[in-house]
Formats: sequence, structure tokens, C-alpha cells
Amino acid sequence: MNTIVIGVDATDRSFDVIAFARQFDHAHLIAATSFPVGGAPGYAILRDTALDTLHEATQGLSNVETRAIAETSPARALHDLAEATDADLIVVGSAHTGRLGRVLPGSTGEKLLHGTRCAVAVVPRGYTERRVTRIGVAYDGSDEARAALEAAAGLALSFGAQLELVGVAGLDWYAGPAIAGGVGYELDTLREETQQRLREQLDEASSTLTVEAETVLRTGDPVEELIKRTEQLDLLVTGSRGYGPLRAVLVGGVSGRVTRGAHCPVIVVPRGAARAAAEQAAA
Repeated sequence: MNTIVIGVDATDRSFDVIAFARQFDHAHLIAATSFPVGGAPGYAILRDTALDTLHEATQGLSNVETRAIAETSPARALHDLAEATDADLIVVGSAHTGRLGRVLPGSTGEKLLHGTRCAVAVVPRGYTERRVTRIGVAYDGSDEARAALEAAAGLALSFGAQLELVGVAGLDWYAGPAIAGGVGYELDTLREETQQRLREQLDEASSTLTVEAETVLRTGDPVEELIKRTEQLDLLVTGSRGYGPLRAVLVGGVSGRVTRGAHCPVIVVPRGAARAAAEQAAA
């Protein structure tokens, strides 16, 4: 990732996002904060306060640019800055109401997770810098999962980290014997078939990678199993939901719920990212 926009404010979560972004030592970092537009009472004071916030938050960072943006909405300020700079990633912290060590997007994060054209990372509350050695990617064989896998593989190569493909065979769509084509299948048979299909998808995906990867297969509720797995990861990458605008982050279902409870930073990759990259490479 070449350009990363970091959302900064006057709260402790700014230190969380800086601690995470600091590890992208080869990227161009842009720390940004917003303040009310001109004409608001105390405009100059608010602008100077924003500049002071940026200075305090970014102390010790050598590869960072700072931007104080006159914009009432922090989410819009970060979105527009990412568009203008062609950023690859926006990093935001978790809400102050979240549990320590867990991810919970605040209002700014939620807005960015519903329409931003670049990837969005949400960092757990109270995050402290630690070397990224194990990166997980939620994988189910969909186009969105393949986009997430491509991004995760690139990050694993950049960090020198172990890549882990995590697949969860969800069994919530049946609760007992099912009928298919007039033939009864017992629960154990359905479970085995589901696991086998997902295992084949995981193995096929890992065989196409240029980086070393492990596969992890779990059975149960996908959200619960992925959140549980994040206790063993330094970073989780997920895809967006399978409908909505191309090249836009649009969380929903599993990815949306995982970003509200993970134990490690979560990066959500925009829908259609893999296709757009392939088209750009072929142009």
C-alpha cells in the first residue's frame, strides 16, 4: 500500500491508529483531522487546535504529512482526501464505548465502511504497536473473498508475515435432516459435504499464491469463529458484501459484524478491487 490516510482527532484513539499505521514504514502516511468550516464561531481557534492535535499525534513519525481540513463531517473529510490522493487505505480508531482490545467502529468509521472507494482499516481500542507476523483473510471462494486474499497476500509479502486463509463452514442454514432431490441427508453428511467443499476452495486458493500460506477450517457461526480466530492474528482482511457499487467498501453480513468485535485490526477491501487491479494491469 503506497498511500495511507490516517484519521486523527483529540482523543486517545489517535494513538491507536498511529501505532498501527507506523508499521507501514514504506508507505506515504497522511494524518488528517477536520474542523468546522469558515464562518463558524471561533474558526481560527478551532483551526489552530486541529493543527496542535495533528502535531501531538504524529510526534515521532518521520514519513508523515499532515492535513487540517475545513469540513464539518470527519468522514467526508477523510473520504475526499483519500479520493484526492488516490489513497489505498484509510485507518480509523474504534469508538470510546468499545471494549479495550476490541474493534468497534465509531460514527466516522461506520460511514467510511459504507461507500469509500479504498480499503478501510479499523483499529481496536487501546491498540499498542506490535509487529505484524500473522495475517488472516476470511475466505469463502467468492469474488469479494478473492479480492481480500489478493490484498492480504500483498500485505504478507510487505510485512514478511505468515498468511492464513480462514474458512468457516456455517451450519446455521439447517438444523436437522434435510431433503435434497427426494433423498434424506443426515446432519453429519451435510456437515462433511460443506467442510469438503470449503476445504477444496481453501486449498485451491492457497495453491495460486506466490507467498507461503496456511489454511484453517472451522465449523460453526462464521462471525463467532472469525472473531475467535482474531485472538491469534495480528491483522484480519475481509471483503465487502457481494452487491453495491464496484470499487466501494460496503460492509454487511459477516464482515460488518466481525468489524464490531475483532481482537485485532480489520481491513475491509472494496468490492471489485481485484477486477479493477487486473483491468489496470492489462491496460
